[in-house]
Amino acid sequence: MAVISPMVRSALMVADLERSTHFYREVLGLDETWYAGELSDGNAHQLLGMPAGSLTRACILKAPGPAWGMLGLFEISAPRPAPVQLDSQRINLGETCLVFYHADLDQVQAALEQQQLSILCPPLMLVVDGQPRQREMTFRDPDGVLINLIEWDQDDDGLRPEQK
Repeated sequence: MAVISPMVRSALMVADLERSTHFYREVLGLDETWYAGELSDGNAHQLLGMPAGSLTRACILKAPGPAWGMLGLFEISAPRPAPVQLDSQRINLGETCLVFYHADLDQVQAALEQQQLSILCPPLMLVVDGQPRQREMTFRDPDGVLINLIEWDQDDDGLRPEQK
């Protein structure tokens, strides 16, 4: 049986590459660029299920460190794909949720409110089996992608919340 690697990256199809890049850099702190450019002269259109001649611009972001767990943002035009229909106030069957650690959920909440983005659940103490665990929150990015943040400042003690 083949062994699969840890997740390399998630790929999001976005409506506006600049807006999404700004969101993931400024609000979440994915400030390193692994790749940025246009993918129109190869066969990326086939991989994405789009017709030949489609224009694809991409920006793959990552946190400092190894090139794992990256986030690829892809804007496709000519033709532009149809948006997914979601109930933005709750999770949806088949929907993916991106999960990250973040040191300051209150800062993220303020940025989301300033941008008038949908917050499904503001920061709260997650309780599992009657025990408080860590603060978490869920919200949607500018294209409606569901994101869960777990509060953790790696500079405090180095132990992730689930290790405590």
